[in-house]
Amino acid sequence: MGDVQRQDLTIFNDQSALSRELFNGNAHNVILLTSTSSTQPFWLINALIETAVYGSPYSVNLSSPPSSSQLQQINTTASLTIGSFVHESQFYVNAFQKLKINANSYKILDFLTDFLMNHIINKPKLKIFQSLLELFPNDSTSTIILEQPELLFSLVDGLTSDELNELFIKPLAKRCGLLIITTSVDLYQKDYSMTKDVTEFMRFINSCFHISIAVLSLQPLETGRAKDITGSLKITRGGATSNHLSTHVVENEYLYLNEKDSTKLFY
Repeated sequence: MGDVQRQDLTIFNDQSALSRELFNGNAHNVILLTSTSSTQPFWLINALIETAVYGSPYSVNLSSPPSSSQLQQINTTASLTIGSFVHESQFYVNAFQKLKINANSYKILDFLTDFLMNHIINKPKLKIFQSLLELFPNDSTSTIILEQPELLFSLVDGLTSDELNELFIKPLAKRCGLLIITTSVDLYQKDYSMTKDVTEFMRFINSCFHISIAVLSLQPLETGRAKDITGSLKITRGGATSNHLSTHVVENEYLYLNEKDSTKLFY
């Protein structure tokens, strides 16, 4: 592994992980990030956060801590919002402190704690999603990361994929320049019976694909985890057009190794 050449995380053909065109305020873009229980996505979420704030994913292939001159926000007025259904706010506070991101640069929406009491009890679906949307800033240059919204299927009684998309996901995308949706696709890879919830979840993932300009898929090795390889990152184009951009998604596949303070990418 030490002799293998490390690779930069490149998603767009301008050699960037996140092209600056995504944040120029002229369009609303969606990226879908899928993972499984054995390929936890937090390292990649961190890398995308670093890119949105600093312009580069410094925690990928880190050989030495980035300098203070590198850790300069590329847009001091743009906002970053995390909405998570699986992590408490302190989880991201700790992560952002480690990434040296200024506390004034982000907003954390903790939907894991007291979500039922605060947003669902005695409310119809339309009101639930209206109240959720109002928590997010309306800024066409901003980045929103929405972590595992599919859990709403178990939280909102009778929720359908169409309702989740039309009442929440699509309106949320219109509130930012870039919406990154992270989701676990274990249901795709395990032998679950096709219950209504499973069917709606699969329809939801398919609909997210169709509105995304890029899909980032973290997958385990077919042979199981190896000592020097954690899994693979596959980058593909989504179902949405990117004709409004002068750049485009470069389809690629990396192998990656998660280490204590960094992640190594290679072919």
